[in-house]
This record gives sequence, structure tokens and C-alpha cells, in this order.
Amino acid sequence: MSNNLLQNNFLALVYKLPNISSANFINAIKKALIKQGINVKKIGFSGILDPFARGQLILGINGATKLLPHIDKRYKLYKAVLFLGLESASLDTENVITIKDIQKFSIEEIKKATENLHHEISYEIPQFSAKHINGVRAYKLAREQMEFDRPKVTTYIHAFRILSYNHPFLSFEICVSEGGYIRSIGEIIAHNLGIKGSLCYLERIQEGDLCYHAMCQDIANKYSKTISYITLHIVHNNITQNIKLILLDIQNALKYDTISLTKYGEKALNGASFMLDSNLCAKIFAKYDNRNTYSSEFQYHLYQNKNVTHKLSESLQLQDIQVSQKYKVLLADFDSHFAIIKVFQNGVVKYILNRINKC
Repeated sequence: MSNNLLQNNFLALVYKLPNISSANFINAIKKALIKQGINVKKIGFSGILDPFARGQLILGINGATKLLPHIDKRYKLYKAVLFLGLESASLDTENVITIKDIQKFSIEEIKKATENLHHEISYEIPQFSAKHINGVRAYKLAREQMEFDRPKVTTYIHAFRILSYNHPFLSFEICVSEGGYIRSIGEIIAHNLGIKGSLCYLERIQEGDLCYHAMCQDIANKYSKTISYITLHIVHNNITQNIKLILLDIQNALKYDTISLTKYGEKALNGASFMLDSNLCAKIFAKYDNRNTYSSEFQYHLYQNKNVTHKLSESLQLQDIQVSQKYKVLLADFDSHFAIIKVFQNGVVKYILNRINKC
């Protein structure tokens, strides 16, 4: 993909380095893109990672930032290491209070402490989090030692498994619904063991079907000729590192099925209202089962983890998620551009986002 094409809006996947905030890392990406002659007026990202954490971030460049809420991120896969005996105000390697040498647990005790990590769990958000509290990030209030009520969140755990236990380090892999706090889940495990514990490692592996590691492997093995990427030089901790910025195909990244509406392209380009004919409308409601309805037929591919994949498919089928049948949300391909639209059963079309440029 040429730099001329990249001056348009595009989505990308990148791997965040540890010990840097997501915002500072993205600023470094922006500078590196500009150095390569790519016109970056605006850059945004989805899913903040804590400074100590590493893993993939989804980026929206220029006008594509408005697409970030529409990306398929229904589940997220993480690897984490829980340091048993580490007490931290932020539940990670920052803001450490004490480290206690505790007695080693049996594997049976560990399994018992994690056996409740299935289906839905509710908990208070971490004191140090990016959640807005009356318009202010919670971590800012925490740093100023201000007291505030932490709202509760509900997380659906699709799959959980212990990777290893080398005392005092408990490694695990967990697949959760969007918005889950892995630090809090680590705290729950420690609480079940009757001790304090905080994460000393956290890596985001996958979001929906997007997996940075898998895409990089495909590039290295030349399995896929369709994956485009840019190599960026990032300076981090006074060391220059090469990072691949993987370019995402909009049709695969967004959580909607694609429908070709070429004959309506001119009207849609101008933002004019239009209606679909009854036959096409009937086909839409008969054929398309949007990915955001959690169809049981949807295929889930978790990177190198068949066991988690099986459990994930089962758990998603168990969820009774109802979506209104009065309309379908689709990604419309108007040939010259894309749009996210609502199609109602009477044929009326309403724009959610119009004039999404193709790159």
C-alpha cells in the first residue's frame, strides 16, 4: 500500500511496548508515521492498556477514528501473571505498597480459588483505571488521593485456564467480554486465596478475530499475501525498535456484514435518503445475520488455543443476547465508498456513518 493511499483514512493494528502509557506510545507512532511522509492529522486508539502492560492496540488514523467503536471486539484474550503477596494500590507493578513472602499453595488450592471464574462476575473497577468519574479519569483522582465511589462492572468470562504456577507467580490465560479489568480478576483470585496479589505481567493477545501475533506470523511465513504493513522505527527507553503497523481491511475489522449497494452509490455519496426495494429488503433480513448478534454459526479462531476456542464457542452460545429484528446494521459497499447503515424492514435506510473512504 503506497504512501499516497495511506494519506486517506485507515485502521491498523500495533503492538504496544511495556512501561509506556498508551497515549505516549500512540504519539510515538504518529511521529514515526509523519517521518515516513504519511499525512497524519489525527490518530486514535481503542482499548487503553495500562503502562506496565503490553499487547495489541487498534488504531484509527485520520477520519477512521470514527470507526473505532464499530470494530468487532466482542471478546478479548489476555495472558497474565499474578504475583502472590504483592500488594499494590493499582493492582500492578506500579504503586507498590508491600511484598510479603507467603507460603506456597497446593495446585488444588489454586484451582479452588479460580473455579468461580466462569460466566458473569461483578466487581468494582480498579482505583487506578481510565474510567471517567464525573468527567475525570479515576487514576487522576487516585493519584491525588481523592476518595470516590467506584462503580461496579459486570464481565463475562468466556474461558480461563492456568498456564503455570511457579510460586509466587501464577500465570493464566483469560478470555473476557469487552471492558473487563484483568487486574481486578487477579485481585479476586488473590482474595480467594486469603492474601494480597497484583499483576506483574499483562499482555493483550487478541480482540475479536484480530490477532497481531497471528498476522505477523502469516507475514513471516508468507501464508497471506493480503496483509499489508508498515515498518516503523520507535525510540523507547533510548532504544530504537522496529515495529510493524498492520493495516486492517475495513470489511473484516468492523462487526457488520457487508452488502453491495453499488446502484445507490451516487445518492449515498451526497447523503440523500433512499429506500431499498422490497425484494432486496426481504433478502437482507433472510440472509444477513450480523456478527454483532453473536450468531452461533460465527467461527471463532483464537490464536494457537483450540481449548479456549471450544469453551468460547460454548459460552457465546449460552448467552441469550437479543437484537431487535426491526432493522439490520450493515456495512454498505457503494463502490466509491463505504457506509454503515441501518436497514429497516420497510426498506428505509438510515446512515450511521456515511462516506467512509476506501484506501
